[in-house]
Amino acid sequence: MATIAERMTSRQARPTLVAALAVAIFLGFVVRESWTGNPVTGDSLLFFVIVGVTLGSIYAVAASGLVVTYTTSGIFNFAQGAIGMIMAFVYWELKINSGIQTLVALLLTVLVAAPLLGITIERLLMRRLADAPLVAKLVVTIGLMLALIGIAGWIWDPNETRSAGTFFGSDGFNVGQTFVPWYRLITIVAGLVLALLLRVVLYRTRLGIAMRAVVDSRDLAALNGVRPGRVSMFSWALGSSMAALAGIFLAEELSTLNVESLTLLIVDAFAAAIIGRLRSLPLTYVGGILIGLALSFQQNFLTWSGRWTLAATAIPTIILFLALLFLPQARIEGRTSRPVITPRVPTIRAAAIGMTILFGVMLALSLLFERTDVRILTLGMCVAFIMLSLVPLTGWAGQVSLAQITFAGAGAFALVEWGSGLGILGGLVLAALFAVPFGVLMALPALRLQGLYLALASMAFARMAEFVFFDQPEIFGSGGRRIGALSILGFDLSKPFDVFGIHFGPDTAMLLFTTALFGIVGVGVVALRRGRLGRRLIAMRDSPAACATLGINLLATKLVVFAISAAIAGFAGALLGAHLGSAGTQDFRMLNGLPYVLLVVVGGVGVVSGAFFGGLQFVAFQTWIAQLLPSISVFGRDLFKLLPRGGPGLAGVAIGRQPAGVIPTVGHDVRAQNAQRRAQRGPPAAGAPDVEERDAKVTESPARRAP
Repeated sequence: MATIAERMTSRQARPTLVAALAVAIFLGFVVRESWTGNPVTGDSLLFFVIVGVTLGSIYAVAASGLVVTYTTSGIFNFAQGAIGMIMAFVYWELKINSGIQTLVALLLTVLVAAPLLGITIERLLMRRLADAPLVAKLVVTIGLMLALIGIAGWIWDPNETRSAGTFFGSDGFNVGQTFVPWYRLITIVAGLVLALLLRVVLYRTRLGIAMRAVVDSRDLAALNGVRPGRVSMFSWALGSSMAALAGIFLAEELSTLNVESLTLLIVDAFAAAIIGRLRSLPLTYVGGILIGLALSFQQNFLTWSGRWTLAATAIPTIILFLALLFLPQARIEGRTSRPVITPRVPTIRAAAIGMTILFGVMLALSLLFERTDVRILTLGMCVAFIMLSLVPLTGWAGQVSLAQITFAGAGAFALVEWGSGLGILGGLVLAALFAVPFGVLMALPALRLQGLYLALASMAFARMAEFVFFDQPEIFGSGGRRIGALSILGFDLSKPFDVFGIHFGPDTAMLLFTTALFGIVGVGVVALRRGRLGRRLIAMRDSPAACATLGINLLATKLVVFAISAAIAGFAGALLGAHLGSAGTQDFRMLNGLPYVLLVVVGGVGVVSGAFFGGLQFVAFQTWIAQLLPSISVFGRDLFKLLPRGGPGLAGVAIGRQPAGVIPTVGHDVRAQNAQRRAQRGPPAAGAPDVEERDAKVTESPARRAP
């Protein structure tokens, strides 16, 4: 007779088997429809295997380094691809630009430069994140990725063509009729050797046992003679070396070195790490080989042309998404870590007054600024609007999403396609509604995933949308689509106008219109936070298990908050497209959306004002800092050219010191100073309400008040 555990396991396995069968049928259909008709011979199969195993070895090396750092520090390193990319450029600098012999350049890069970079990262950043909330850990590593991308583009001019060459040039040997270059054989052998060595180090040496013990309990490991600091530095040095090796191997497969291409191709190795469950090195290696074989199979036996020309680039991302979907369903968690500082919840009246003041400030600035600065300020408000969509989703519900840029792109497309015949408000409302199904679709993985896995799923979702949705000729295609200027009752928002004898310049109306809409939606978000749904979201973030015990439907709550977040992002994306005058795939790429996530967390993802602060940071890094400050030259390069790409990343890296964000932290410090002054003045008069008690009631844990 089957036990209860066996019946539960069988019940959980049925949906997985059904999903696996559906995926297999779909893949069979794709293969049949796109088969090239090339003959399947021994030579063609051998070539397919060699190329696949070579690419798979590269992904396996990068993913194994990721697994090493995660299993020994508990931090998922989103910057693994950027580390590999920048080390590939260092290798090029030593080998090509400085003329150092290939083997020496390789050893200096992998055994000296990469470990030093890993030790620096661990020492300055990661050691402070041991007990930080998950959002802070994600933001710091994503910020490091963007910072390294910005630094690489600042040091090595992206307009120059660079090639690292290959080991032994074009020499190789033949296996039957198939030519095998030496560099590919070296890649395959290196991948196998590293996989075996890592397995031995982690499970057969004292150092490996210490590395795994530190992540379980640093204090307990220290009591047993382990030095957690040194162990952690070694693991990050090892992970960086493996990223460097993967970057160099990948640079040999590419004809030219490109900052974004190298970074994103190594990011594709995330799928291999997930296949290995972030624990198993053998499964991680198998996952890397699977990705390589899938890419090689498509290149050799399938033809994707026309609308699907770039779809092959999404294969590793699709594998990542599927691997996440087939993970075991996450258990409902108990009480989770809360921010160090709990933001105060303003009253609706206070929020309305604040938004009115914001509108007045924008009105005054529009009289002082030139048209260029007005357009920059409008861009900041549009970006702040997109960031606002993360406040209820990430700030309150604790659902980490890196796909907001996709929802914004869906809204921009809806405005392009159907907005012209509905008027300005009708077009924006339609854009919000069109983005809702995308939010619901993204919520489906959130029903069974949480934390890091949900962040990876949303990242994969945004990456897939670039090729599967936005690149389609009916959507944006390769060139993008134009959006006409918005108008109200026949008045063009891009034209100058006069009010009470005061002349306002071009694009001022667009700035004021965007600010007014931001204020209305912002007040609505505050009202949502003070209502029943807002209390449920906070309770779900603090303790999902307690919510389930109280009878709160967690699945329905997640669907609702994702739908609301997508609607706000779609609304804002339509405004952004109207402001830019066009919308294309390049505007809504996954990488373009990462700074939005970073900067709203820097401002304070739990408050509406944090979104506004994030929008100001965005335009400051893009233009204002370089305009307002004198040029600073470092090694013959303008330092401010680093800021458009690297600035948001550096700001994200800094958030590790205070994960609550700037606005909540400043507010907390001001309240603390006021409390100290009141304490110095003496106790309050009899019958007077105590301010601290009033504040405590405002920020009382909603888990106790949720219906």
